[in-house]
Amino acid sequence: MFQRRRPATQRGGDGARYAGRVIDDPTHVSTALKRIQGFLLTSVRHASRSVRSWDVETHREDELIWSTAGVARVRAGDSVWTVPAQRAVWVPGGVPHTIETSADSLFYATFLEPGVAAHLPRHAIIVELIPAVRELLLLNAAVDMPVETRLRLQRLAIELLQPSPGAQVDLRLPETPRVLFVAEQILEAPDGSDTTADWADRVGMPARELSRAFVAETGLSFTQWRIRARVRASLVPLASGQTVAATARSLGYANPSTFIEHFRSIVGSTPAAYFTDPERSPKGW
Repeated sequence: MFQRRRPATQRGGDGARYAGRVIDDPTHVSTALKRIQGFLLTSVRHASRSVRSWDVETHREDELIWSTAGVARVRAGDSVWTVPAQRAVWVPGGVPHTIETSADSLFYATFLEPGVAAHLPRHAIIVELIPAVRELLLLNAAVDMPVETRLRLQRLAIELLQPSPGAQVDLRLPETPRVLFVAEQILEAPDGSDTTADWADRVGMPARELSRAFVAETGLSFTQWRIRARVRASLVPLASGQTVAATARSLGYANPSTFIEHFRSIVGSTPAAYFTDPERSPKGW
């Protein structure tokens, strides 16, 4: 029913003793799901000192993915999001998804019983993680309380979850198989220098047709889409402490200033400004 890669290290936590609260042990996701019974939600806390990624997972429970430190990147359905601390990704049950986190990150996977958040759609979206919701979820995780009090707290947290107005999907993936293949390869190796014509030859279609397909299916030209993919790919290493110059080189930029300009055009600030801003909340996220 639930599949997730098990990290090599295991550690227990006092949170696992309280149903409906938090499991401070990333290897015991199935245990976390069992502990929802009788409650509306429970959370799994993941702390990592290095970059970490999880294989594709699918489960019946709805999931809210949110962080309090570092950067998480979530792919669900035909979209990819990079999640700062002020937002969360809502992934309904049955939707395959993957997660990647930066070094020195702390993120939570909050699992909800199917149907308890009926006001949210049955496709993955960004939701606004307002301070009240974050504090309610953290309070639910940290404090022992009577059952009825906990249920009221959980109902309020769920009621306050709302789609983020104006939040944009980081990257919309194309649907046509050959065009999707190109996009997947760019996500896998964003430092590549192949042109539209190179990719068109590789997948056996005219370059003009490939260009038109990218615009029609993603809303971006091939070049715009690749730039956006590179900028989004930069957030995890930058959040992990890698220098701007090294990150730019790893993404195929010969000149760091070009990368900085692309970063500013998409995120709204330079890498240095973004990662020194305590709010980390650029417009459009």
